[in-house]
Amino acid sequence: MGYLCYCCTPLWKIGGSPIYYGAIMTADFNIAVKRLLDAGIGNARNEARWLAENVGEQEFASRLERRLKGEPLQYILGTVPFHDIQLYVGPGVLIPRPETEQLVELALSLHIPDGPICDLCTGSGAIALAMAFQLRHVAFTGIDISEEALRWARRNQNAMGLDNVTFLEGDLYAPRQENARFAMLTANPPYVTSGEYSQLESVVKDYEPRLALEAGDEGLDIITRIIHDAPGHLMPGGRLVMEIGEKQGNAVEQLLSKAGFAAEIKTDYAGRQRFAVAVFNPQH
Repeated sequence: MGYLCYCCTPLWKIGGSPIYYGAIMTADFNIAVKRLLDAGIGNARNEARWLAENVGEQEFASRLERRLKGEPLQYILGTVPFHDIQLYVGPGVLIPRPETEQLVELALSLHIPDGPICDLCTGSGAIALAMAFQLRHVAFTGIDISEEALRWARRNQNAMGLDNVTFLEGDLYAPRQENARFAMLTANPPYVTSGEYSQLESVVKDYEPRLALEAGDEGLDIITRIIHDAPGHLMPGGRLVMEIGEKQGNAVEQLLSKAGFAAEIKTDYAGRQRFAVAVFNPQH
């Protein structure tokens, strides 16, 4: 799970000497880089630049100490670029990954019936907001069981000024309007197995919400529920686009077929099975 790219702070020479990174003196900056390296952070120079961006020495020192304690860089900076938008993130919400940007691209490329779109396990609202930004004429619903995550989603929506997204709190489909049918369901659900969760890096396990990551012994607890109940929430010809674990393709394809979907498992840019793309056929 790599860190995302931010613009580097340029070097400026102020009054001939000394040299600064933004408002941070080179000597302090270099000490910060060494401390990050000593802490095992390989991308230390870039991280130091991002931590120094647009802040004074005191805030830089505070940011550095938080990073040295293991806090995710994105939480410290407070924002993360995602697809064509910028998202606020922090404690209580999953940090969007580059793979999920590819899910957005897949979903936007599909031909779907006219109708609303629902994003399950919406978290920060990343998928719903990125798609709603592109499809202003489509109504989106984002659902999450975490009140804390939804605070971030609504903050992001307000910052973007989008009025075609509604966020609801609840367990998967529970809070949707009665008899609502969607043209597409999207989801980046928890899919980490219990065994994998115990082995995650501390920067993930100790800070990001377990609720958004871990999903039972096979990592399929939430995925199974999403697929089982999806036919009751999709229009005929509606699509389900979902992120999955790289070892879950065969199991997910079988679940989808049993539920009446024609499914395809697609790979991410690294060649790993990562997405289930399915069309609902009630006559199947």
